[in-house]
Amino acid sequence: MKHFLVYILLFFGLSVNLLAQTTLDTIHLPEVLLSESKIEIHAIGGKTETISPLLLGEGKTQTLADFLNKNGSIFIKQYGALATPSFRGTAASHTLFLWNGIPLNSLSSGMIDIGLLPANSFDQLQVAYGGSSSIFGSGAVGGSIHLNNIVSFQNKNEIRLVLEKGSFGLASKHLELKHANNRNFLKLTYNNIQDDNSFSFVNTTKMDNPIEQNKHARVKSENLQAIFAYKYNTKNRVEVHFWKVQTEREIPSNMTVANATAMQYDDANRFLLKSSHIIGSGTLKLKQALMEEDFNYVDEPKNIDSKILAKSYISNADFSYCSKYFTVNIGAAFTHNKIESNNYQNGKREENEKAVYTSLQTNFQGFSSAISIRQQMHSTYKIPIIPSLGIDQKLTDFLSIRAKTNKNFRSPTFNERFWAGFGNADLLAENGWSHEAGFDVKLKGLAISATAFSLKVQDWIKWTPNEMGQWHPENIKQVWSRGIEGNLKYKMQLNSAELLLVGNYQYNQSTNEKGISTLDNSIGKQLIYSPFHKGNLTFILKENNFQLSINQSYNGSVFTTSDNKDRLDAYLLCDVALLYQFEELLFSFQLTIKNINNKTYQPYKNYPAAGRKLVATLNYTIN
Repeated sequence: MKHFLVYILLFFGLSVNLLAQTTLDTIHLPEVLLSESKIEIHAIGGKTETISPLLLGEGKTQTLADFLNKNGSIFIKQYGALATPSFRGTAASHTLFLWNGIPLNSLSSGMIDIGLLPANSFDQLQVAYGGSSSIFGSGAVGGSIHLNNIVSFQNKNEIRLVLEKGSFGLASKHLELKHANNRNFLKLTYNNIQDDNSFSFVNTTKMDNPIEQNKHARVKSENLQAIFAYKYNTKNRVEVHFWKVQTEREIPSNMTVANATAMQYDDANRFLLKSSHIIGSGTLKLKQALMEEDFNYVDEPKNIDSKILAKSYISNADFSYCSKYFTVNIGAAFTHNKIESNNYQNGKREENEKAVYTSLQTNFQGFSSAISIRQQMHSTYKIPIIPSLGIDQKLTDFLSIRAKTNKNFRSPTFNERFWAGFGNADLLAENGWSHEAGFDVKLKGLAISATAFSLKVQDWIKWTPNEMGQWHPENIKQVWSRGIEGNLKYKMQLNSAELLLVGNYQYNQSTNEKGISTLDNSIGKQLIYSPFHKGNLTFILKENNFQLSINQSYNGSVFTTSDNKDRLDAYLLCDVALLYQFEELLFSFQLTIKNINNKTYQPYKNYPAAGRKLVATLNYTIN
């Protein structure tokens, strides 16, 4: 904490970016609003999108897992109390999450449970597809998700209260206070969610397939965010962010286990000080963050009491110089990680990471390019130089083509290296190359894009049993993922009504290219829980104060064994939402029906999913 106080004194008095906010008065096609220079670098040659608030809707209980699964080509693995993303056939630890540019992934596991993140907790949600380790660092192998808070120094005073009630014991309260003028910005957000998840399901693992109640699955979560920003002048600004999340949840068992008793407690505290200076044609951005994660997993009948306390101190400096035809970025980062766990050898671990990176972006007569190089240095193992190259070429007023190639890596986690009796301190960082190419068509009211990709990962870390039957992680797996992605956005005006159609599709073949032994039947086979086909379609109709949204999402069948002999069936889900804005009464009401067809399906083997679910949302706003 002493170090953090010193950092605050060093950086206090600096400032930040601002972006305009998006209104919902009319339907707008989602635009790529680039709040971070690093996002802009990835966007050249790569696929990046900013999620429209219109797709997110009014509700505050919709999780990021649920939203991404139904509004993109990302596959979400949901089992028990955990939900993790899979970009282009990669693992959960190959997706990097960033909060205002600061990594969120757990130091212990390398993952993040997006089933605990409300999709509407942030002003801007951006998704960057494909590898980008040269830009964002370790973990950005399959893709990255950016959760951003936007500051606007426009006069505004607002109080918002959102109440939600839903099936199976869902209840939520959300309070938001905002004050802004041309110098100051203050925003306070509090969110309280409780979900019993007490739905009925058909237990297909028992004789006669009895109907049973989902038990021991309650989730309680409190989320507090505070943002303060001050603008000294047109060239200097500062922002302070605080984000606290406390979660208590019961860990449900699968359908083959009679009684579950495990509990998990999470307490996360995140503090960020960010600033920017405009210096001539250049901009200097500084960030200082403290990330703290307190994790406790308890199962008393089994005598399990697992504790992890992790802290990261992160310093980041980025300078960009812009001219008419090119932009140069130079940056450096330092991270000090501390972790304590009763599961680790010696209990405590500390490590340092340093990184320097640079990029050059050019833009001349319809041709854009971005070259970036990153050198990351770790205190215990070596990481190679990570380069990337992306290009965009505008062929006509409506057609452009793009391509990108880059090297990626993921550092082994603390769990993989130091778990007592099972960890492997000699693990290497996973690494590989990814390549993609695509085209974009933009006409009046219509946007179409397609991308072909290929991604190879060497030294993929896999937990395997030794001769004594004990499981240990090793760098033994090689994976090749390839496929195509397609996106469609169409908007039209029909008298006083506006229509929006958004579609996404992905075909992905992700195979294991190296076996553990000559008897390994997984060679050349599709990875487990990685569908060949995934797609979704959203239709939105808005007329005056009324809005109708219909979403259909398809998840293809997945294999549940590495030899591809067992699988789960594909399923198609449909959600419908009706929204009405009562302007004179200053509130809106939304009714959402999830899984309107009451489809029975399993996202993960022997883990049931809820049937038809109703959620009512009341949004009251005072300006």
